[in-house]
Amino acid sequence: MKHQTNNLKKNHLIHTEELERQLRAALERRQATALKAVLQGQHPANIGDVLERLNVAQRRRVFNALELARQADVLAELAPNLVRDVAGPLKVGQIAAIVDAMPMDEAAYIIPMFPRRRSAILEAVEPKHALDIQRLLQYPVHSAGRMMTEKFVRVHKDWRAADTLVRLRRMNADVETLNNLYVVDDEERLEGVVSLREVVVAPARKKLGELMNTQLVSVTPETDREDVARLLSHYDYLSMPVLDPGGRMLGIIPVDDVIDVLAAESTEDILRFGGVESGPVDQPYFTISIKNAISRRIGWLLLLFVAETLTGMVLRHFESELAAVVALSFFIPLLIGTGGNTGAQTVSTLIRGLALGEVTLRDSWKVIGRELLSGLIIGLLLGTVSYMRAKFWGSSDALALTVSLSVLVICTWANTIGSLIPLLAQRFKIDPAAVSAPLITTLVDATGLAIYLYIAKAVMGL
Repeated sequence: MKHQTNNLKKNHLIHTEELERQLRAALERRQATALKAVLQGQHPANIGDVLERLNVAQRRRVFNALELARQADVLAELAPNLVRDVAGPLKVGQIAAIVDAMPMDEAAYIIPMFPRRRSAILEAVEPKHALDIQRLLQYPVHSAGRMMTEKFVRVHKDWRAADTLVRLRRMNADVETLNNLYVVDDEERLEGVVSLREVVVAPARKKLGELMNTQLVSVTPETDREDVARLLSHYDYLSMPVLDPGGRMLGIIPVDDVIDVLAAESTEDILRFGGVESGPVDQPYFTISIKNAISRRIGWLLLLFVAETLTGMVLRHFESELAAVVALSFFIPLLIGTGGNTGAQTVSTLIRGLALGEVTLRDSWKVIGRELLSGLIIGLLLGTVSYMRAKFWGSSDALALTVSLSVLVICTWANTIGSLIPLLAQRFKIDPAAVSAPLITTLVDATGLAIYLYIAKAVMGL
């Protein structure tokens, strides 16, 4: 399976690279016919990938060569800055025509990118579609309401299986998914869900009320999109119903939209874990200016730069001890690196547990106790190895013992701190990924060094 996945990825890259080569060639020749021929039949996602690698003028030429429906498909694949690049010069009526060709959830993603022309665009959009879009725009940006679509299949519990199949054939072809059929009453309140498979294999006269599942899991329009993704993953649903407080069915969120959410949230967490201000998480690498790239990184780097002066203060405080036993300094990188790595592993594991709901604030003392014990065991193992390593380098028994005890204490300390930081961040409603990695690095560097030199004073009598 892994080999097959790698092959698919390789084929995708080759296909995208070849598409880019052909598009560049057509652009250089300034042949509109050749450009349209290259774009014919290409997947919108592949066109979007290539647009990321072109300059602004080339992006606009490629986009303008697409038919209206294809422009709508491609626009939905692009990051916000690219949307503004290719659609920004268009007139209000042109943007409105593209929006009219989009599903309501994709339209709600695009329109906020043109804040000054938002009202004018909505006025030019087909009235029913504009109302649907405005209904989504009233919800918070990262909420279930912004992601949902009203294009789902409504059925009634007294319909028979055979009649249902007949009705489905007459339904509008633009419904988002046919995998799940939603059983609603006359007031649009959700009563149950039945899969299309069950309807197909059921006896012709079987009523949907006898087939439907009434053990329902749903979300409200205000539910955070990350929580929606977690629920869909947990229950293996293909779509998630969105209900108002009265139980009325407002829409559904298909699983394919949630995949995009998971990718965006993972990207955001990875960037924050590395001490980078995430900004627009779906902004491609080559479209980020050097100025923006620096501005997103410099904040944490300056903070850590200042914080790391604590390490220098510790070294100055123990200057005489280091001068007396120069060999003490040989082990400083080893000890600081070990503590940082240990703490980072703990932080990574705990952030994952918090994100998936496997760990909550109620588990704080249990987590701290568990990580303290883990750190102690890891410290014993690594401490034994470090003792032998120090002796192998020809160190004295006292220095080898100092290094070994320091590894034991630093690992225990780093593991404990690594469990505390994410829990405290969660307690004060701060994203744990945003603070954990930078803080653990700074704290373990300074405190680990102090632990080492205090143990050296006690063991070696400095």
